[in-house]
Amino acid sequence: MHKELIAGLALSLGACVSGGGAPPALPPLAEDSEQPLLALFEHVLTAHFITFGANPPTTCAALREGGLTAEQEQELTARFVRLAPASRCKPEGAELRDAFTGEPARMVEVYDFVCREPLRCTGWVAAPGRPATRYAMRYEDGAWRFAEDLRRVAG
Repeated sequence: MHKELIAGLALSLGACVSGGGAPPALPPLAEDSEQPLLALFEHVLTAHFITFGANPPTTCAALREGGLTAEQEQELTARFVRLAPASRCKPEGAELRDAFTGEPARMVEVYDFVCREPLRCTGWVAAPGRPATRYAMRYEDGAWRFAEDLRRVAG
């Protein structure tokens, strides 16, 4: 009887810890007026993962100037379970490889990001399968709004 009581107690505690359901969804970063950089990443990563479907190649996010902080990377990986830390995407010749699997990897990179006013920002994005894209952003009606400006950069 003692074993049955312990087993029942363990099952009861396990049910309390698991909560019996999915965790609540995180609020969209686009709704946070103080996180324009993360809002831009969220915007382009959403499109990236839709484009590549259920089994995308390893994908990392990077900020060209200075890099993302650990907190910023955590905010993104909490929202995109298929997003790998930038340290996993390693250059190998002219390509990127997943440092764990050795498979090809992709990088979504933001650069020249600046906010000249608190609620107006611009930044460039380099994403797989797309030309470099300049985004103009403005915060209005409770969310960041994005306008794409596709430009060919002379090489």
